[in-house]
Amino acid sequence: MSKRALYQRALYAPLLSLLLALAACSPAASAAQITVQVTADGESRAVSVAAGSRVTDALQAAGVTLGPLDRSDPHSLAQLADGDEVRVVRVEEAYEVEERPLPFVSLTLQNEALAVGEQRLIQNGVNGLEEVTYRLLYDDGELVSRTVVRSQVITAPVEEIVMIGAQSPFSSVSIPGRLAFLAGGNAWLLEDNTGSRQPLVTSGDLDGRIFELSPDGDWLLFSRASEEEGQINSLWVVSLNDLRMIELGVSNVVHYAGWTSGSGTQIAYSTVEPSLNPPGWAANNDLQFINFTPGGEVTEPRSGLPVRRTDSLYSWWGSSFAWSADGETLAFTRPDAVGGANIDTDRLETWLSLTPYQTNSDWAWMPTLAWGDDGWLYTVEHAEQSGVETQQRSQLFDLVALQPGGELRRLAQNVGMFANPAPEPGGGQVAYLRAFTPTQSDISSYELMVLAPESGNSMALFPPQGAAGLQPQRLAWSPSAEAGSMLAFVYQGNLWIVNVLTGEARQLTGDGLVGAVDWE
Repeated sequence: MSKRALYQRALYAPLLSLLLALAACSPAASAAQITVQVTADGESRAVSVAAGSRVTDALQAAGVTLGPLDRSDPHSLAQLADGDEVRVVRVEEAYEVEERPLPFVSLTLQNEALAVGEQRLIQNGVNGLEEVTYRLLYDDGELVSRTVVRSQVITAPVEEIVMIGAQSPFSSVSIPGRLAFLAGGNAWLLEDNTGSRQPLVTSGDLDGRIFELSPDGDWLLFSRASEEEGQINSLWVVSLNDLRMIELGVSNVVHYAGWTSGSGTQIAYSTVEPSLNPPGWAANNDLQFINFTPGGEVTEPRSGLPVRRTDSLYSWWGSSFAWSADGETLAFTRPDAVGGANIDTDRLETWLSLTPYQTNSDWAWMPTLAWGDDGWLYTVEHAEQSGVETQQRSQLFDLVALQPGGELRRLAQNVGMFANPAPEPGGGQVAYLRAFTPTQSDISSYELMVLAPESGNSMALFPPQGAAGLQPQRLAWSPSAEAGSMLAFVYQGNLWIVNVLTGEARQLTGDGLVGAVDWE
């Protein structure tokens, strides 16, 4: 080694030792510490942690463990500085179950059979019972939150029903049989005379899709709108003798449910599947049967006709059915055909092919069916019209009668699509509606007509000349002609009857809420 090299080594050796000593005293070699105050479980202590540590490091140094609901202030990932304080909040959870009353509501119904101002308690109100579960949260033993996590009705409240007099200015008249009508979502009964208005069902939720008296007049079959998810409505019956209601366990009935001929305890019905797409369902086009006993027992549904969702272009809309007076023949109707349904063979036989009416909307036209005691089936035919682009847009609709698989008789032409024929029980007349504007019968109002099929003569009964017309609806004949054949119908929201022989019409209600009627 040269003298120059030995000299440089001697010169730099002390300097290198000094640098190494300084490096040993730097933060990188010996990290700085900070002091943090940790308070938990009523105690507070100071802990030292490395600078840049987070709250979790301070808790670990203090030997404090957080439970699943506990929290710290500041939060566990916050970075700490010298002198910071960390507070741990112990959170406890508990549940509390409480029973509390559900107050009943009071329902007031107008009754035109009572004098104005008179009130009558029909049903006492009874409070229900509700079980409520609360979630309780405690911060260091102090209650800070009480929230409802579950609520269950143990006993539903019974509404109080009070009748209040709204005496009708219309004179009372004797009527045969029992006349039931739907008004304001409730079912009412007139018996013996039109002044005795009795409530049958006061739930306020009857949707009017199904409303039919049993052949013996002892029961009313009706449908109630449902608020349950995936359910349009449900089927019920009520006894007209003691007001006993029975839920049949059947839901989603839109087009058809009715009593099988001659039976007071068997019901046939057809169902749909609810859908989010218009019109709100997809029809099954099936037919099922169910029986019930006066005591409230209901049988399991029995299949009469299988589900038919692809039988025709308009299968989505649905089908309806009608039993002949003798109960031997079942007719069906749908937008493209009228015919017979054979339950034994699961077959449909077309008696009258129809050109479906093109509505250009989310509904389909389907003719109504009505059997006469004479064995003829009365309905409406979509007739051909010259000069239209397509026969599906034809505005001609004729009233016809046909025999199963046989003769077709054209009774009246250009009556409108909603003629809704109704043969007189045991008589030779047919009531129907005739459109004031036949070329726009889908939006036209109608007049009430009566036809004698043997003579072909028709007579306009209602409304008076120049008055507003009727809306499409189902007509109801009186069950007896002893006091003269009468028809019940709805006009401007009120119940009316008209004597077919004299033409005298009487208004029976004045509240403007009537939506359907039946008479047995």
